Amino acid sequence: MNCKKALSCLALLSLVFCAACGGPGTSTPSVEDPALSPEDAALKALLPESGDVAGWARGEEVRFFDADGLYEFINGAAENFLIYGFEKVVTADYSNPDQPSEVTVEIYQMKDPRNTFGVYASERNPESNFKPIGAEGYVGGTALNFWAGKYYARLTTFQESEALQQEMEKLAAAINKRIGDTGALSLPEAELFPKANQVPHSIRYLAKDVLGQVSFAEGFEANYKDGDKESRVVIVLPGDEAATVAALDKYKEFVKSSGGAVAKEVAAPGDGGFVGEDKYEGNLAVLRSGERLFISLGESSPDKALAQAAACIK
Repeated sequence: MNCKKALSCLALLSLVFCAACGGPGTSTPSVEDPALSPEDAALKALLPESGDVAGWARGEEVRFFDADGLYEFINGAAENFLIYGFEKVVTADYSNPDQPSEVTVEIYQMKDPRNTFGVYASERNPESNFKPIGAEGYVGGTALNFWAGKYYARLTTFQESEALQQEMEKLAAAINKRIGDTGALSLPEAELFPKANQVPHSIRYLAKDVLGQVSFAEGFEANYKDGDKESRVVIVLPGDEAATVAALDKYKEFVKSSGGAVAKEVAAPGDGGFVGEDKYEGNLAVLRSGERLFISLGESSPDKALAQAAACIK
């Protein structure tokens, strides 16, 4: 083989190799590329394709980050996501020649819907402009966030404008369509909170150490406001019934040892509990019902605290 033919073969081999590897400047493989794991392919498939929303094109670079690389992506916010069972995130940028700014899309895959709601609610402002996207969503300033099933989507832009917010809503709807029907909000504890005087959009899921108690493995809380008086209700899920009984006893001792007081024990409603005073939050009532503890904090009187906790038991 002469020199010229050898060089031609080398050039052809080089082109084939570059095509197989994606070539310079190419990011992640396409969904069809076997180099993309099935999990990554499924996550990438939630990103709208170019043209799914009129005028918007997806950039070539699609990036993935798992738990080990999350700090590289969102740095100071990573710990909060990891607490709520973060698994992986995919992100890409979208551009539209008729719009003044790109939109960055991030789709976080969490371990289950409860934890997805948890991280979503931890970043939510109850005074935001809420939208019927997914299980719940909101838009404000340069951001639109929503959650659906085990996915939490965040869309951000670099300019604040009503027109861009409307475009983000279209992109969010396209993502939600790709996620598919995740069913109704299936968080049964969220339905147990009393509705009267509840601050809208204040329910949160707490993934660990509720009220600073190691024995309170997980739980939910909601805020209440009656005139100028603010209070809250906490539903604690320590585990099985034996763990819940033990957690109630530990909490009772904590209240007494931390400068609070146990005024009286009660046998009902539910499986009973106690009424007292928390050193920092005032009037306190705790009731157990099976594997749940219902705690009312900050009501205007011990009787009101007990009534509020009792209202959760259905």
